[in-house]
Amino acid sequence: MLTKAIIIKKQNTNEYDQWVTCYTEEFGKLKTVAKSILKPTSIQALHLDIFNLAEFELINGRGMPIITGAQVVDTFRGIKNSLAKTAVAYFFTEVIDKMVFENDRDEELWSFLINFFNELNKNDANPGILLRQGQSRLLDVLGYLPETGSCKVCDYKLGDGELGAFNQELGGVICNRCFLSGHGGVLISREDFSLLRLNLNMRFNLNRYRRSVLDGMFEYISGSKFYSLELLSVIK
Repeated sequence: MLTKAIIIKKQNTNEYDQWVTCYTEEFGKLKTVAKSILKPTSIQALHLDIFNLAEFELINGRGMPIITGAQVVDTFRGIKNSLAKTAVAYFFTEVIDKMVFENDRDEELWSFLINFFNELNKNDANPGILLRQGQSRLLDVLGYLPETGSCKVCDYKLGDGELGAFNQELGGVICNRCFLSGHGGVLISREDFSLLRLNLNMRFNLNRYRRSVLDGMFEYISGSKFYSLELLSVIK
């Protein structure tokens, strides 16, 4: 089986082998094994670097497929040369690792990943802005984008100029009146509210990472912290 994939995660196993988690075009997320990749003479090691877009064959193995004949298609050097871009790319690979099931092909998710990595790879790309735009788009692709048109408590219709709070238990936005009356939630900034409505052409300045309600949504849905967000918080 021949496939293209973005390398998501690698873990050492045995003396010279590695488990390679990747998101493939044909099969969705897969956990595979790369034999002898840790040997000094291994040709596949550089081709299967984290974040690489690679093409390889898969053969049946004991428990999981085995990668053979890997060839790099794109190393996304612009991402790897920037610590901030690396942390942003790391966030999206963490999402795939923690929130996407294996062997579930999704053409829309594959297209999102390829387009996002290509945009992030550009020299003039702002990693902070792309992080927020990518988060809202990915929530939509995965089916977790919350309802923002009306309050989840009183059904009040929220206009474009109105803000509210995100209630994780209700899975959507509540109006300010319900928030002030005691219903729990996290207040949403004007920028985040526009992003949740997929207004991706909005203009805003984001030269340095700051905590967003979008971060909390991913952590709530996955039930875990994201190490990439901790890394972004210390990058100046």
